[in-house]
Order: sequence, then structure tokens, then C-alpha cells
Amino acid sequence: MTWLIGIGLGILSVLWLAMELATHSDKGEGYKTYFKAFKNALIFVIPLFTIAGVIYYGFIH
Repeated sequence: MTWLIGIGLGILSVLWLAMELATHSDKGEGYKTYFKAFKNALIFVIPLFTIAGVIYYGFIH
């Protein structure tokens, strides 16, 4: 059960950070540019969290 909670919080964190980055880079031009920025932010954030997870479980845990 704790794995499900951890995975859910991880997914929510990834989505939240991607939405924040997309909001910052959007410039208020509408949904099309926001979703494009959101996709680009996800491409950046997912490997970031993957690398952080590998470092955590490889060296700290």
C-alpha cells in the first residue's frame, strides 16, 4: 500500500512541476501554446525524477 501512495505522490509531483514550468514559459497565448509547453516540460521533468530515483535507491537507500 505504501508503494501505491509513493507512486501516486511521485506522479502528482511530476505533473505539478511540469504544469508550473509550462505556466512560467507560456506567456498567456492560449491553450495550444500551454499544452506544447507542458509536453516539453514533461520531457524535461520525467528524466529528472528518474535520475533522482536512481540516485536515491542506488546510493542512499
